[in-house]
Amino acid sequence: MLKNILVTTLSLISVITTQFSYASDDSCEIQVAVSSPPILPNNSVAFNVTNDEGLSKSVTLRGGNAPKMIEKLNCSPRPYTVSATQYFNAPIVKLTPPIGECTLKSGNIILNGSGNSVAVVFPNDFICTQ
Repeated sequence: MLKNILVTTLSLISVITTQFSYASDDSCEIQVAVSSPPILPNNSVAFNVTNDEGLSKSVTLRGGNAPKMIEKLNCSPRPYTVSATQYFNAPIVKLTPPIGECTLKSGNIILNGSGNSVAVVFPNDFICTQ
């Protein structure tokens, strides 16, 4: 009898531990890409992902670069704002555009399911103020 209780207890512990380890791995991601052309190799685009909880992540791509993932985002019903800023890499250009001058045409993104992801392409999916 004691052996059965011990086996049952150990089985429950292993099942619960496994569930918690999977739960801590739940994350979502956003893939960002640059369309070349019109974005040339001497241009870069900075992508920013923010939310109301204070999260802020960014990545920069040059024209012709492969897409990149912005990973380990919390899967939550709270929306993410994705913005992009295009700028020139030439050292003689001193004027930098304001951060977040381009926003997604579709608006904010909600990644509320485990493993959800979305892909965005600059400039196709963005509206720019300048």
